[in-house]
Amino acid sequence: MAMVVLGGGGGLGQALTLELQNQFPDEEIIALSRQPQTGLFDSGKITYCQIDDYSEDSLSAWVSDFKSGGKQLTGIISTIGMLHDEKTFPEKKLSDITADNLTKLFSVNAIKPLLALKAFLPILDRKNTRFWVQLSAKVGSIEDNYLGGWYAYRSSKAALNMLLKTASVELKRTHKKLSIAAVHPGTTDTDLSKPFQQRISADKLYSPELSAERIVEVVKNLKPEQSGGLWHWDGSALPY
Repeated sequence: MAMVVLGGGGGLGQALTLELQNQFPDEEIIALSRQPQTGLFDSGKITYCQIDDYSEDSLSAWVSDFKSGGKQLTGIISTIGMLHDEKTFPEKKLSDITADNLTKLFSVNAIKPLLALKAFLPILDRKNTRFWVQLSAKVGSIEDNYLGGWYAYRSSKAALNMLLKTASVELKRTHKKLSIAAVHPGTTDTDLSKPFQQRISADKLYSPELSAERIVEVVKNLKPEQSGGLWHWDGSALPY
């Protein structure tokens, strides 16, 4: 049996990988990342696998190789997602929206995570897989949207939350112990939040290690009957 972190080479992904290894010492922990191995995990207790990208073909090829070893998974945490890059930045007003930015963020934040779940389904042990957790965002809550702006990011995360909820309804019938969850990690000191950190008070900007500890605590407390929920890092339920 094994657990996987998708995006295990990023700042929060690395911290999550190490925290899973700490909390589940009897499981094989696999960090899957597009980044080359550069001594990220030197303990010898973590398996590091590089993948070309998070396309359906690349993920399916990795799953096929993994399955040939006779193994199955008991848990997955996915950090797949984006807020900005060199060409894309959160919109402040309606006139800032572009089709390219909407398409890009929906692809990364909603479509890729769902295709990852689809690709990994054959190696999710029906009797033992406990969780599929995808990092999401509180700003994806429709009910909690009081500030506006960030059109592409908000809507792509809202779409992600709905896709995961829909998948959870289906998989309740086949994977009895599985809880699918979207988790808001809080503002973490990683590249994703760098351009916005000057607006964040010191007590609201969390280290990757602290965020990882909190997220894994949420993971450990998930129950199958709660599958499909959107969760705050403190374990409280968030509205859709």
